[in-house]
Amino acid sequence: MTKKISLILVPTDYSACSAEAIRWAVSLAEPLSANIVLLHVINQEIVDDLLSIPGMTWEILKRREDRALRELFESAVVEEGDRTFLINTLVEMGDPAEKIVTAAFETRADLIVIPTYGQKEPSPDSVGSVTERVIRTAGCPVLTLQAACCDEMFADL
Repeated sequence: MTKKISLILVPTDYSACSAEAIRWAVSLAEPLSANIVLLHVINQEIVDDLLSIPGMTWEILKRREDRALRELFESAVVEEGDRTFLINTLVEMGDPAEKIVTAAFETRADLIVIPTYGQKEPSPDSVGSVTERVIRTAGCPVLTLQAACCDEMFADL
């Protein structure tokens, strides 16, 4: 039985490495005629802080994030036609790894494309990176990218 990749989920933190993941997702989506969904997860503490601003609501915050995701996608892709691959954006609040895995399941993603920052030594109190936790718990394949931009960012670690 041949598996077809028809939907690629790309979680993003708006970093340059996330833009690289978008470019990889587009390069995979094009020959496969697949669609792309972008996801941004905001930690609960940050959401609570933002919602304490007078007039700020979750709906307003989601609209802002949706617009930012679409702008990130447009800035990451080179060809005008590549923009047709983006079919949806999702904004969630909570634990990033859990929300990524849940979103992959709920959207029926066939592949997750996610950057990894390649930190060699996790801190003693950490439970693993978001990418590592996604790899361990996702119900679909996960393509991790060690983007060249990330090498420069973490050269001093």
